[in-house]
Amino acid sequence: MTKNRPKRFKNADRAGHSPSPRPRRVTLPVAAGLVFAGLFLIRFGLAQTDEHRVGAQRFGEYCAACHGIDGKGGDKAASLAMTLSAMTRSDAELEQIVRNGTAEGMPPFAQIGDANIQAVVHYLRKLKGDADAAPVTGDVHAGRALFFGKAGCAACHKIGGDGEFIASDLTEYSRSHGAREITEAIRNPDNPVPRASQVATVTTRDGKTLTGILRYEDNFSLALESEDGRYHLLSKNDVRRLEYAGHSLMPRDYSERLSAAELNDIVSFLVVAGRSAEVDTSPPH
Repeated sequence: MTKNRPKRFKNADRAGHSPSPRPRRVTLPVAAGLVFAGLFLIRFGLAQTDEHRVGAQRFGEYCAACHGIDGKGGDKAASLAMTLSAMTRSDAELEQIVRNGTAEGMPPFAQIGDANIQAVVHYLRKLKGDADAAPVTGDVHAGRALFFGKAGCAACHKIGGDGEFIASDLTEYSRSHGAREITEAIRNPDNPVPRASQVATVTTRDGKTLTGILRYEDNFSLALESEDGRYHLLSKNDVRRLEYAGHSLMPRDYSERLSAAELNDIVSFLVVAGRSAEVDTSPPH
């Protein structure tokens, strides 16, 4: 005669304890979004604070399915990371859009709460690459006119393929630096200035003087680019003196030459032009 054995639950342990409650199921799209958000943060060095991690998680849960995990858009919705509208709106305006949705079809997300909405907006700022995460507040189109006109920036710099090249191309610089950093660089261009960017003056043995940026130097020769864009290759046997000015070609009086509003317009143009294909970077006609 066999003894009746007590029935065991499938998940009971050998000591006969009751099974633990089943964990909540996470849907595949949400799980994938969270995983890719984590990988994206690790890849680009954004996983630095709890705020960043929370923002990435919430973006993965609520936004990535339509806007893409990198914020650059997908089949269902447009880019968030590199659009002019996202860069020129304040945090409060972006939070309002997330909370209330849009007439174009984005649903409202008020139900996720203010803390999560703020975390999503913070993460969006990081996605678009602002070093200081501050929205631009100037007139981008006025800044473009100043860059190619009154301020004279295009006489030395390129942006988006337009301008001159004796000084650095600002396209990549504007993509990786925020508005505050760019403003400070314009106001104090020589703080500090590397030797390779300093104005150099070459005096030849026959009495000629050439001024510009030294592009190349070895034991036997040097190459100097003058402000008109011409290259001068000289043998050191023909050079009497080479002097560095201690400053760059960048004007040091923009704080006096430009109003605060004009300076803000130029910085806004540079920040947006470095990040968004929506902005025309060609010289105004």
